[in-house]
Amino acid sequence: VTRALSSIMATESSDPSASGQATTSPFAIRLVFVAGSVFAAMYATVFALAKSSNAAKNVLHKVNMWIHGIVHLIFTNETRWKPEKLDDPANLHEAPEMIKKTVIFIRHGESKWNEIFNDGKAITRFFKPTFFIRLFSGMFWETMDAVSGDSVFLDSPLSMEGVEQAVGLADFLERKEKCEDEKVEEFRQILSGNISDSIICSSNLRRCLATTTIGLWPRLSKGKGKIHVLSCMQESSRNVDTQALSQPGSIAPLPITKATLKTSGAEFDPSAIFIATENHGNKPICEKGKVRLFQFAEWIFSSNSSKVVIAGGHSLYFRNFFRSFLPHKSEHPAKKAKIKNGGAVAFTFCRGKLGDQTLYLVEEKSLTPIYLGFDI
Repeated sequence: VTRALSSIMATESSDPSASGQATTSPFAIRLVFVAGSVFAAMYATVFALAKSSNAAKNVLHKVNMWIHGIVHLIFTNETRWKPEKLDDPANLHEAPEMIKKTVIFIRHGESKWNEIFNDGKAITRFFKPTFFIRLFSGMFWETMDAVSGDSVFLDSPLSMEGVEQAVGLADFLERKEKCEDEKVEEFRQILSGNISDSIICSSNLRRCLATTTIGLWPRLSKGKGKIHVLSCMQESSRNVDTQALSQPGSIAPLPITKATLKTSGAEFDPSAIFIATENHGNKPICEKGKVRLFQFAEWIFSSNSSKVVIAGGHSLYFRNFFRSFLPHKSEHPAKKAKIKNGGAVAFTFCRGKLGDQTLYLVEEKSLTPIYLGFDI
């Protein structure tokens, strides 16, 4: 590094016109080389320290995640597919038989990423002073969290508003008054674990795990099921907040969840709540989003015998799910609108075969907002 810096200084201080020749290497190229050399030296140091230090191991993991996230951001194939070009799910009506299950989607609460970047829809939000305050605050805590392995941007956790939205779902399940709509009340009782046979699953990203845990705590605290952590439910986006911090077969730390439940006197033991054997780690860079959608669709039917599947997930993932499995001619708002943060929506999901082809279908008439519903 010292030799490279000396070379740059010598080149810049020399007069190319004196010898009649241009410098052998542009300053910018050498500067990039120096920066790369410094990064490589620092990375090698952290890599060596990681063998004996947990703090260094956390820093190394986070650096690797940032590298993966940036490469994914630039080169991903995730969004390079169109649901409209898939086979029309309506063709499933021609199948000799269909298997049906009830599915309930729960969208995660607002994340810290949403809090920083998604405050409003107009492009002018990026020019407000409050945006820069939130951004620099996030960058500060991102740096401070390096040693602990936590992150504001990677696998972005719930914001305080997101926590309140998850608590709102829990309050909805705990209230004593019945819903006026009998169908909604039935779904509320299913979410509470009071009726029907249901299984709970969630994306492996922290904001979903936290929302599903806090929102369904009235049920989970009574030992009525565990949450299956599924990497196939990881969000469909190129942004770095969709990168999973968890390693295969594990979950990332959830300090916000622990602190939230502690305020109500509850003890949060992840090993008693989560089943992480189906968490295969971070999504591949070159994998298209539709691959995970079909993996999850098959998981709904093949991995369990429950009549109802409760799934904690993401706005874009859910929207792509509906765009893929609602009939092509359907104009239901679910194809364009997001489920509200902390909201829950139920529907009937079908699977059948036409020849050697497996098809899936969301029955449009079955779509039922349970709590908050779609952001229309």
